[in-house]
Amino acid sequence: MRKTYSVILLIIVIFIVINIPVMAASEVSNQLSDTNAAAHHTRQDLKSQINPEEAKSDDYLIQQWYCEIRVINSGQVSLYGWTRCVRDCDSVDVELQLQRWTGSSWTTLGTYVFRGFYTDYCWGIRTVSVSGGHYYRVKSYHRARDGSLYDQTTAYTQAIYVN
Repeated sequence: MRKTYSVILLIIVIFIVINIPVMAASEVSNQLSDTNAAAHHTRQDLKSQINPEEAKSDDYLIQQWYCEIRVINSGQVSLYGWTRCVRDCDSVDVELQLQRWTGSSWTTLGTYVFRGFYTDYCWGIRTVSVSGGHYYRVKSYHRARDGSLYDQTTAYTQAIYVN
């Protein structure tokens, strides 16, 4: 009898462990919609994908970077992005480029730069009027300069459709 309870308990635990990632994935997919898209990266996440010699380097200034596009209504989108550094820098900026899919490539419609001085963080937000019936995305550049040290990275959101 005791062995039966142990087996049943083990089966329940295995079922719970197997289903946790599935439940988490469905929660994330429910939160995402075709009216917004975002990209968030950290230097830690990228270290596993780059040369180990570079991963040990202390030459990085940028720690995290983020960009987002969101439909406000059928004729407007909101662009948002930020850059966070590991320490205060002489200048930190985020550049947001609104891009539209032409059917064969991405065309940049506008570029918006936000800059901070003597800080470790910079952010910006911009509302832009767009034409309906197209796919849009944000391409972002994140830059930091501290003395002679310069760091830059980029990110892209997924495309969203504006009615």
